[in-house]
Amino acid sequence: RLDDIYEEINIADSIVILTHEHPDGDAVGTALALYNALKMHGKSADVIIPEYSRCFNNVPGIKDVLKEGKDEYALAIAVDLASLNQLGDCIKYFENAKKTICIDHHSSNNMMGDINFVDPFSPAASQVLYGIFKAYNWEITEDIGADLMTGIITDTGGFQYQQVSKETFEIAAEMRELGVDIP
Repeated sequence: RLDDIYEEINIADSIVILTHEHPDGDAVGTALALYNALKMHGKSADVIIPEYSRCFNNVPGIKDVLKEGKDEYALAIAVDLASLNQLGDCIKYFENAKKTICIDHHSSNNMMGDINFVDPFSPAASQVLYGIFKAYNWEITEDIGADLMTGIITDTGGFQYQQVSKETFEIAAEMRELGVDIP
């Protein structure tokens, strides 16, 4: 599956990144980490999040988020999304895309993408995406690290929920070494 995701990203001439309505930190952080990583690798992508909390106004990449996108994209990537009905009005971007990918961590995920990468043992979609970046040997910059930590911290309740693992703390330590201001 990772090879398939990599190939679809490489061949797509237009990419849209989507997440659920009323996004939490994991939704916003994962979407923006993917957006910033794709930009770093020369890919143009739109992140469409019609509404989000002002508490995310300092998350790297948030200023590039769109309320609406184009009619059709070659590739739609949904993150932190267990079912299509969570997309609200943005469902059209997913349904009109030529190819679809879902990156998630919910055990209730209904595998709506053409390609699905779901790890129900992960405490956050951001941690799933971190693993994908590592598999691709993609550099994680301070901005991407801040995006990932936004997701991990919010979806783990500040590292206090049951799904938190040794790997979660190792990721946080690595991001701290990159200069991410975790507090």
